[in-house]
Order: sequence, then structure tokens, then C-alpha cells
Amino acid sequence: MTFTPRHVDALQELTSIGCGAALTALARLTGLRLDMDVPESWIGASAGAIANFLGAMGTDLVAVGVRLEGPLTGHLLLALPEADAEALAGALGVPVTAGSFGALAESGLKECGNIVGSAFVTAVAGLVKEKLLLSVPTFARGSGKACVEALVDHAGSVALAARFTSAPPPHLEGLILVMPEPTGITRLLDHLHSR
Repeated sequence: MTFTPRHVDALQELTSIGCGAALTALARLTGLRLDMDVPESWIGASAGAIANFLGAMGTDLVAVGVRLEGPLTGHLLLALPEADAEALAGALGVPVTAGSFGALAESGLKECGNIVGSAFVTAVAGLVKEKLLLSVPTFARGSGKACVEALVDHAGSVALAARFTSAPPPHLEGLILVMPEPTGITRLLDHLHSR
């Protein structure tokens, strides 16, 4: 499909509202003060552009992904550089030895992904007046490319990202990345424009 400025604005509004709700929920869970940048969008991005962007966050990432179903089909990823993911696990009260994620730390980060995804779909469902669902969270570690390949089952050409940071202590930086399936974007935009 051809994206107009109105389409891009609608998708960025959706990302801003959904990710704002997601980060509010994550802040409540962790007790951290989280600040969100203005969401960015990639429309018609070349293959690998999203993975390359994630790769710029750090050599090794920790990411949790959920699949979105309903008017917004696609994937949502919570991604952090490994050291920041360790700090997030620590904020949950889970001790992590540098570079070594145990089962408890992985479970805690999956729960963060679940909370983020649930808050996001609840906010978006309120916008489009339809029910949205999400899958059980999955976990990946490695390069940006490896995380995207492990957690996203489509080669999407649209991605929306909201970067967040926490005020110290601890200082951490992460990203909520929403990758809608291209085939479902028209339906989603129809919902948004009919409000």
C-alpha cells in the first residue's frame, strides 16, 4: 500500500498512546521513572533496516517478543542492551551476574514483556474499539538481527519504535518496537480513521 502523511501520523499516534501506556505499566512494576522519546517510524524500510537499528543499541541485546492478533496483527518487542536488561532484572529484585541470565532473570524479563504487551494492546483496543490479543512472550539474546529473526515471523516493511530511558539509579535504555504485518495495516488504519 502507499502511505500518506495521514497514515504515518495515525500509526505514530497509535504507537505513542500504546507505548505510553506500556511504559507506565512497566514503571509501576519496577518502581523506575521511565521517560519516552517521540516515536519514530520506518515506512517501506529496506530489508534489514530494523535489525540494523537494533544493532546500533549495543553488540548484544536481550529481547522479549509477543505476537499481536486482531485489528493490529504483527509483533511487539521489548529490547535492551544486555547490561540494561540486567539492570531491569535487578529492578525486579532478580540478581543477575554480569552476562549470565539464569532462568529466574529470563522469567522476570518475559513478565516485563507480557506487562508491556498487555498494556499496549489494552490502549490500542480502546482506540480501535475492538479486542486485541497477544501471545505468550518469547525470549531472545544476541545481535539485533538475531533477535528479530528469532522473534518476528514476517519480513515487515513497517516498524514503529519508542525509545525509553530511566532516571538513575539505575540508568537504563531500551526500545519498544512494533512491527505490524503489512497485510493488516489497511484494516488498522480504517479503524483509526473511523473514530
